[in-house]
Amino acid sequence: MAHEYDNAFRTMENDCPKLLIPLVNEVFKTNYSLDSPIELYPNEQMITSPEDEQMIRITDSNFAIIGSNQDRYHIECESNPDNTELQVRIYQYDMQVALYGRTFIDNTMHVRFPRTAIIYLRHSSKTPDTLKICIHDGEDSLQHEIQVIKVQKYSLEEIFEKSLLIFLPFHIFVHEKKLSLYNRDEDKLRELIHEYEYIVGKLSDLNQVGEITSLEKYCIITSMRSVLSLIAKKHQTVVKEADKVMGGEILEYEAKTIYRNGFKNGELKGELKGKLEGKLENGIQVYKNCLNRGMSKEDALAISELTEEDIPAELR
Repeated sequence: MAHEYDNAFRTMENDCPKLLIPLVNEVFKTNYSLDSPIELYPNEQMITSPEDEQMIRITDSNFAIIGSNQDRYHIECESNPDNTELQVRIYQYDMQVALYGRTFIDNTMHVRFPRTAIIYLRHSSKTPDTLKICIHDGEDSLQHEIQVIKVQKYSLEEIFEKSLLIFLPFHIFVHEKKLSLYNRDEDKLRELIHEYEYIVGKLSDLNQVGEITSLEKYCIITSMRSVLSLIAKKHQTVVKEADKVMGGEILEYEAKTIYRNGFKNGELKGELKGKLEGKLENGIQVYKNCLNRGMSKEDALAISELTEEDIPAELR
């Protein structure tokens, strides 16, 4: 089920990348403008295990925000904390990202690790605020710090105040231990439904004043429905009543309207065309890098997320 929560995060990252900017500003104390361009990179990397076996490692996000620096960002969404294996995976992935961006100056290879964070949907009193990976070289050492975000510490008011809309689908985790009560107590359920009404109303207000697009509003609400259906799968009364607030069939109709109107005025068509062209260009570069590192064409295709037809003739 944890992978399903990851999928909700990846969906918002891919379909609504602008939602990542307030998240980065909050976690890393940056001040990117909300209209800064974002580059999304493939989420798959080929990793060599300690047993010298090749494996594909998939992460939740891999992107850069174009601004005054060239930092790459890597953010993982995890349902449960205290997983030491996660630090191993992060190190493997971040090392590959660093190697792909390597430069050589005066016989010295320079690598830059991405700025990394973990979003914990659940946390305990033992969950730290940061994790560290310490790399030792003789008497010298270098610490790679991983920021920890505990979603349940953010109130709805704070989420909207800081534009952390990417957290909204996971706010239901605050209520996880009460879902059984909501399912059998109509008055308690009404309190939860009022909260969903507040969220949907705020999103509609933001959409009307142009702070989020209709597509972003749809994506957030769809992800909210998806996460709720997973976490409350044993509490169908909760799911049914909340789904009424979040749209159900009306939301599906609205999505079709967004799609139809977007193509009618050409905006969505141009946006999708640009995204597809950018993704293809990035994928081809990843494919070339894989081949240059001696990987097979099959592995290079898997990592770059391309098909044989996407590859230029000169690279086949």
